[in-house]
Amino acid sequence: MQLMTPEWAAAYTEAWNNDEKVMKKLKNFSTVFKYSISDRGDLPSVVIEVEKGICTTFGTSEQYDNIEFDLWADTASWQRVFNHEISVKKAMVSKGFGFKGPKLKAMMNMGGFERSIEIMVEMPDIQI
Repeated sequence: MQLMTPEWAAAYTEAWNNDEKVMKKLKNFSTVFKYSISDRGDLPSVVIEVEKGICTTFGTSEQYDNIEFDLWADTASWQRVFNHEISVKKAMVSKGFGFKGPKLKAMMNMGGFERSIEIMVEMPDIQI
């Protein structure tokens, strides 16, 4: 399954909602995340809406005007994370990854953010 496609987004939100760790860490957290592969213009950005730790909807960035957090990386950087060459925590602050959003809110929920990316990496048969 190709990363950042509607098929992937459906599987990701299901995996998220079946993961007790992320839902517990983000139980008081509501936001709208945007994820993208910065050098793949052929793939749309995927947006995930979270309400109190649960993914409620997903779609493309054109469908949302209230995106709070934006996370992007080029193909090579995403691949390094999926190959376990770099930890999720290191990836989020490394060159190749970009992040926009309220820094204080992100820092207060860093454990949940990390877990949300770990869920991506744990999904089987993902192509970058």
